[in-house]
Amino acid sequence: MAKLFKSEITNKEKILGDVRNAVIEKQEALFQDIDQRTDTWVPIEEEIGTAVTFVQNFKNEGGIFVYLDTENDFAECLKQLAPENGWEPLWCTSPIIQLLLKKYDIPFTETPNPDLMQKRASITDCECLVAQTGSIVLSEAMTHSREIYAATDVLLVVAHTHQIVDNMKDVFIKLKGKYDDDNPSQLVVITGPSRTTDIEQILITGVHGARQVAVFLLGS
Repeated sequence: MAKLFKSEITNKEKILGDVRNAVIEKQEALFQDIDQRTDTWVPIEEEIGTAVTFVQNFKNEGGIFVYLDTENDFAECLKQLAPENGWEPLWCTSPIIQLLLKKYDIPFTETPNPDLMQKRASITDCECLVAQTGSIVLSEAMTHSREIYAATDVLLVVAHTHQIVDNMKDVFIKLKGKYDDDNPSQLVVITGPSRTTDIEQILITGVHGARQVAVFLLGS
């Protein structure tokens, strides 16, 4: 028994030694063949197009998509949806969207309702929509608040067709042209509703963000 115990200790020490060496050793050789300049995403199919690819991927991630031809159509849609779903007043900190809501007499507030029993619905514009991932890119320069997307139950995003880009590389090119060297202090990429799993691997939505995410895409 003494010899067996000693053998087990020796084997454990050998295994631990191998692990330490593996951690300490530099592993540059493992990554020498990686081409960091090549896009790893599957190219967007021309016959499908960027816009349709975004819609498909966004909806696959659990997002709600609504296309509207004009700003007036959007306002009429929102006037119907907000009271029906108990969203009034909408929570909005984006100056551009505030002007839009004022123009069409849609109730909004700059501070969320403190009543935890009422569903919070926030509305904002965005920087870009990313086709390859179905993601929304927000910046603090536009939202003027981090809570608007992090502490809401329903996130409504207003976008235009010209804001849809192929991939994240195009996002940074677009932002560079827009802000030059005065970049926003924070960028956030949202891909569908907030989701996580508990200790029993049960899917839960809305723990760290919105339970529902909707994009209103305006054609003009």
